[in-house]
Formats: sequence, C-alpha cells, structure tokens
Amino acid sequence: MKKINIDTWDRKDTFKFYEHVDMPRYLMTFDLDVTNLYDFVKKHELSFYLSFMHQALFVMNELEAFRYRFIDNDVYLFDCVHPSFTDMIENTTRFKIVTCDFCENLRTFNLLAKEKSKSQGDTFIDMKAEERQDLVYITTFPWATYTQVSHAHNLNKKDAIPKLVWGKFKLDNHRKIMPFSIEVHHAFIDGYHLGTYINKLQERLNQL
Repeated sequence: MKKINIDTWDRKDTFKFYEHVDMPRYLMTFDLDVTNLYDFVKKHELSFYLSFMHQALFVMNELEAFRYRFIDNDVYLFDCVHPSFTDMIENTTRFKIVTCDFCENLRTFNLLAKEKSKSQGDTFIDMKAEERQDLVYITTFPWATYTQVSHAHNLNKKDAIPKLVWGKFKLDNHRKIMPFSIEVHHAFIDGYHLGTYINKLQERLNQL
C-alpha cells in the first residue's frame, strides 16, 4: 500500500474536480462473451460465479486505477484488491456477504472462496472484515438478463470501492452473452480506464 502525494500526482486536476461533486460515482453496463469461460468451468467442474469473479478481479488487479482508495482524507494505492461477495445461504432464499482474499490461481481461488463461505455459515456479514478498504463489492443476478442496474449505497463521496454485478447470459449466434455492470468513482477512474478494463477482461475470457 502506498500513500499518494496529491500535489505531485499527474491526476491531480481530474481528482480535485471530481473529489467533491455530489455524486462522484457512475455505472456502466457491458455485454461480455462468456462462452469460453462457461465451457472451461464445466470441463473442470468449477463454479461459474467464482470463476468469473476471479477473472474480473485478476484484470482489475493489473490496472492501477482500480486500486485507489480513500482512507480518511488521504489517497492510497493498494497492491491488491479482494472480493466481498454475496452468496446464497443454503436451503433459504436469503444471502450473506462473504469477504475473502484474492489469489491468482483460479482453482485455488474457487476452493478458498467456497471454504470461506462455508465456514461463515448463515451469518449475514462479518463487519470487521468489511472495514477493509482493499475490497471490491460483488454480486450476481442469475435469474434474468438485464440492460441496466443500480446499487444500494450510502451517499459517501469518499466511497471509492468498485461494485460489480452480472446477470443471466443469453444465447446470440450460439455464443453466451452476459450483462456485466461496474460502478466506480470518477476521481480515480475515467471512461478510458473502464474501456481498457472491459477490453482486457474480454481478451482474458477469450483465451480460456
């Protein structure tokens, strides 16, 4: 983790412009081709949810813009960001929020995330774990496809934690196309960064 000197930061002017606007967060939705990922996880008996989560986080950790966070009145760049994700509580219609560490190996991440969810039982949330700033909030809406989405959140101008959600994929010319939405803080992430992220994520999915 590294503290950023705002005065010498090449992003200073953009940061200052968006730091204090009333609604500095914005959200965009993209279509992703997840055909290769779907085939891969079926072949290797992995969770599609956790495997896509891993791919999304892997690319995010490659890009500096997505690892900036506010801590008090300062800005820090984290070395790595980790998932805080929703998971259904077994034999109920309720969900819980699970926080675990990211790791680069896909299979290992699947195992660690499943174990963390299992060990949490039916506890809704670990509030101490949620105090971390090196998180990415993640959920899924697997019951239907969608074209737009919004998130519940406090009106905190310094909440820079990205929020990810994806829905049910649909078939298009025998390809599985899935809606994927990402909400970010404009003080750190511009359209260029989002475009870079989504293109790199699609490239990674294509290589599976």
